[in-house]
Amino acid sequence: MAKPNKVKMTMYLDPELIFWLDQNRDEETSRAGLIRILIRKAMNVKSRRKAAPLVKLELDPFATPTITADLIPDDLKEYADLLIEWWSIRHKNKGTCTTSVSNRIFKKLRSFPTQDRKQALENAITGGWKDLFPVKQSKFAEEPKNHPNQKVFRASDSDLPPTLKELGLDKAMNGES
Repeated sequence: MAKPNKVKMTMYLDPELIFWLDQNRDEETSRAGLIRILIRKAMNVKSRRKAAPLVKLELDPFATPTITADLIPDDLKEYADLLIEWWSIRHKNKGTCTTSVSNRIFKKLRSFPTQDRKQALENAITGGWKDLFPVKQSKFAEEPKNHPNQKVFRASDSDLPPTLKELGLDKAMNGES
């Protein structure tokens, strides 16, 4: 039976390290055994951790809570103040904030009618929304609010039968001749 390849190692430790080892081991564990346990624990923890992501040289400008007007496309510059204000709300509400998401949002905003874009952004700001939604038009068309007395009723304008006065019979009904 082959033994695993082990390498003998000699360590020199400061007195405070030896004191710590003695304080943190039980009676059955030697100093060398405790050092092996500590090394194995460190190896297991390290193997369970995800590999640290490499530092990106190119940082996403949309990944921050504040964006600048120069990041907004030229055709949407008139809404820059609203977009900047809404972006911080979106970031605070844990919405995904990346360049690709911002391009999708800009595309969606362009799909809205021009007169509704400002209202859609204002609704998203006041509602604390993470996304933009089209402005809903009312189901009921607004009727012109005319006062009922705007048109004066005249009996002569209607298809009603003539009155007794119009027929000249008003005196006869009162007993006059």
